[in-house]
Amino acid sequence: MSNFENGHDNAQENMNLGWDASRHNQVVERLLKGENVQSILESLPGFSESFDHPLDTIDCSDGRVLDGRKIGIAGSGMLLSEKERDLFIQNYRGKIKKLTTHRDCGAAGIAFRSLGEGEIPEGISSADEYGTYQGKKLAEALGAEHEFIEKLANDYHNEVAIVLDSTGTFDSTSIADFPAHFVCSGAGLGFSEEYMKTELKTLAGIALGSHGFGQRFTEENPLYIIVTANSNVEGLFWKTIAEVALADFSGKVAIKSFVRPQIS
Repeated sequence: MSNFENGHDNAQENMNLGWDASRHNQVVERLLKGENVQSILESLPGFSESFDHPLDTIDCSDGRVLDGRKIGIAGSGMLLSEKERDLFIQNYRGKIKKLTTHRDCGAAGIAFRSLGEGEIPEGISSADEYGTYQGKKLAEALGAEHEFIEKLANDYHNEVAIVLDSTGTFDSTSIADFPAHFVCSGAGLGFSEEYMKTELKTLAGIALGSHGFGQRFTEENPLYIIVTANSNVEGLFWKTIAEVALADFSGKVAIKSFVRPQIS
């Protein structure tokens, strides 16, 4: 057997082990049994604290990247239109401590491949380099430092959920045993519905593709879309947006929502 075949078999074995482990995550287990996500999270240590601190670090939505109090944006902003990027800079300049980009970023790859002849900056020859180039520009505009993350938590995408945070304040790391997930903070940052549809579809495509758990997701074991909201009305609104965005993946995703603790 060749080294390539050995490497492929090892990668698949690692993914199988990761999938099996995800089925024993208590949040996933309870969701699979039909329990309401609100009651699940309210029962876990750290739920109230998950909204207590301002988020100050922009990371890619990638669940393998976490470098602080995370604001998750695909490619750390790589897929934003110029208009939305400018508005974000205007609203968040001086409020962001750090912006990170990382190795093998899917969003950077999409952005790099979309460039036409003459659009590639001088000295840039790869998606990683382009992601870093754009990340540094955005970090500078926000008054933040930039860091490139070389080492990822896994060589494959182990996310079993996408968190669509319409509060812009949710820090899942405060909650014990929260499952591996992508983070979409843009719904709470003023990004457009159309952008959020694109981001959700992009991330779901990664999770359901060959670099993620892929065909292991089924109607019985879906990819969970977990909407974090300030109210039930807001939660219903973003659930509807997610349903439209992910219509192509119908039968493999399940959309749930919960409301943040109310401030008395």
